[in-house]
Amino acid sequence: MQLDILKEMKLRLLLAPALAAAFILLIAACSANANFLTDVSVHPTVLTPRADGAFDMARITYKLSQPAQVSIYLTDANGTRYTLRNDAQRSASPAPYELLFNGVSNGRLLPNGSYTWHVDATDNSRRQAFSGLLQISSGGVPYPKIKELTLSTHTISPNRDAIDDHTYINVVLAQTSTLSVYVVGADGIHYEVQRMEGLRQTTNGGVLGPGRYTYDYDGGINLGADPPPNGNYTLVARSQDAIGQQDTLTSTLTITQSGRPVAEIVTQPDGSSVEWSAHGKSVVRAPNEPNFITMGLGDTLYFTMAVRNVGPVPIRTGGPFNPNDCYTMDENRYTKGFIQEPGVFRVGIDYDTNPGPDHPWRWGVGTLKDLDIVMHNGTKLYYLAPGKQVIVSGCIKMTKIPARNPFSVYASLIQEDVEIQPVNFHVSPVLIQLVAP
Repeated sequence: MQLDILKEMKLRLLLAPALAAAFILLIAACSANANFLTDVSVHPTVLTPRADGAFDMARITYKLSQPAQVSIYLTDANGTRYTLRNDAQRSASPAPYELLFNGVSNGRLLPNGSYTWHVDATDNSRRQAFSGLLQISSGGVPYPKIKELTLSTHTISPNRDAIDDHTYINVVLAQTSTLSVYVVGADGIHYEVQRMEGLRQTTNGGVLGPGRYTYDYDGGINLGADPPPNGNYTLVARSQDAIGQQDTLTSTLTITQSGRPVAEIVTQPDGSSVEWSAHGKSVVRAPNEPNFITMGLGDTLYFTMAVRNVGPVPIRTGGPFNPNDCYTMDENRYTKGFIQEPGVFRVGIDYDTNPGPDHPWRWGVGTLKDLDIVMHNGTKLYYLAPGKQVIVSGCIKMTKIPARNPFSVYASLIQEDVEIQPVNFHVSPVLIQLVAP
């Protein structure tokens, strides 16, 4: 009896490890066969994507109990595949994943008809898949085609010299849609292009009707931004309608000589910026007031200053360049044949109570021997190279006594039709008193 009990106990001890191993294998087999992709559903299964709020979207949901790569796609009766997600890495999550599908694939609404939807998941060794039927009936929503994309020039030099700073872009829409136009470089950075409404610029994003739209691109420099660096870029025009259909046209754009022009009147070691002097029979400088000069009517006021190009690009300038060709108080740059030119830097002299145009007496930045000459469409353009410093001199003959006497005379460095930077405005004023002979 005791011997039988001992034999039974020994047999149980021998069988226990084997039973445990078998149980583990059974659990592993069950786990291997269990679905890690679950709760897959598509609703509704009939789409009518017309942007009317009724059955415009299908909601595709699923759950994962372990990490996997998920692909979601449709196939038509011919077996053509329309990919919505391709091997997207997803982690395990108790909450369902969700994808909204509006009938659009690769920017185009799929043709009306019957499709099979597929949700596939793959881990390291297994693939699990679900599928079902989906019907699309759109009623023939028109495609938001871009019919035309043209540029006035494919090369710009955005540096505020008014020479090839802009390209003007025309886009023609066939259908109502939103329209965005932007420039993108090899680094993937996007630079928005602004749309024109008459002479007013407006940002992208609004819904536009069919028709022609004009865009203006200058690298953003007129808005105070630093333009993109020199290089080759792609200009992109992209439309999108209410249901998500998209059309894209591209063109090439090259940017050269890009940069914001910056020049300054140089401050000298003694703290002054402009040296004033006067010549004539009645000239007197007060010994204790170096910035006060008494002059006789008809005497001449002279100035000398240094100007440096402190920016990354050449600055454009224009005449007059002869420092000894004096103005009278009734003359200005126009009477000497030098019109105001957008983007051109000039030194200007003005005085308070001046009843005429601002800074009527102007000179080029430097002399002809200081400047680089560039031919553009048969016209000579004058540029001061980056880092270069020049002397600017000129003279004004005091031929009439203004409404206020004494009066203040001052210098400025002007970029015409662009700006006068505060550091270059109303520099080194000198008080002049005119006396009749």
